[in-house]
Amino acid sequence: MLLITDRPEQSHKLDRLLSLWGPCAVVDLNRPVAVRPASRHLLISDVDLSNRASVEAVRRTLASHRSAGTPFLCLLRDPSPRTAVQANAIGASAVLSADAPAKVLLGEVGRMLNGAGDSQPVQQQFVAASVVVADMLERAARGDALSPAALDGGIEAINRAADQRDLGAWLDMVWSHDDATYQHCLLVAGLAAAFAERLSFPETARRLVTGAALLHDVGKARIPLAILHKPGALTAEEMRIVREHPRVGYEMLRMQGGFEREIVDAAYSHHEYLDGSGYPRGLRADEVSDLVRMITICDVYAALIERRSYKAPMAPEQAYGTLAAMTGKLDPDLLRAFRQVVLPN
Repeated sequence: MLLITDRPEQSHKLDRLLSLWGPCAVVDLNRPVAVRPASRHLLISDVDLSNRASVEAVRRTLASHRSAGTPFLCLLRDPSPRTAVQANAIGASAVLSADAPAKVLLGEVGRMLNGAGDSQPVQQQFVAASVVVADMLERAARGDALSPAALDGGIEAINRAADQRDLGAWLDMVWSHDDATYQHCLLVAGLAAAFAERLSFPETARRLVTGAALLHDVGKARIPLAILHKPGALTAEEMRIVREHPRVGYEMLRMQGGFEREIVDAAYSHHEYLDGSGYPRGLRADEVSDLVRMITICDVYAALIERRSYKAPMAPEQAYGTLAAMTGKLDPDLLRAFRQVVLPN
């Protein structure tokens, strides 16, 4: 995708949200930098169309990057007839309010990328969950309170997707996300929801497991993106900063209040191992709750199968074999049950 904007202070947030559907390059009309022409599946503009100079700048940028048939979504800040006419004049395939909710924006982008037909239920649930993850991490990064209602909606969406018992479809959509942190949250939450469903947990327990998975890495919102998105190995100091995220997430949830004790504990303890070799507290055996044991299994498995620029993803069989070889670290009974989630045949 290519995002054309004249308000760079907003572009990073929009770019990161759009990364749900894949890589997104940005052209800032205030500081034009050459963006190498490439095959674009979708062009998006977030520009003040009441400014004639901006309209002409958008027109020139489109001419450089638009091929025949490439859809163009124009975000309108002023939904007046005049700006709608301007959008049509520069060739918009669709228009949407720049203030449209993230769910509406992502749904429209998905429709334009994947065709005009109605999306499948799992895709609809995935978009809803992605919006929740984006909102959660943005709020956490700013130091704002998380929205319990939004989180409940994300938990519901992920659990209903798990009801379909189509983990492969969920994984395919996760891989389309270009932001590593969003991808990981959605991956662990999808695995945990499928795990709880496979264990026939009642709905209340399923919501607790999925909620814990959704929030387990919330502390990473306070880790600099330059470290989280670094393409190579981390330095010792960068690793020290990353390893603070369980404590940061715990303090964040504890200070806000209103979250179940088990969810707060999962944010703090999901890197603990039963043999005491984990962090940040070196918990052992019965000090690690059953829910945390589930989240840890999903978290480690997710890290093994994730695609990164610096490592190839493991195949499911190899990733599960790696978990099975972690003798003494993971709960063996839960690990056997997890096999039916990721290697059902």
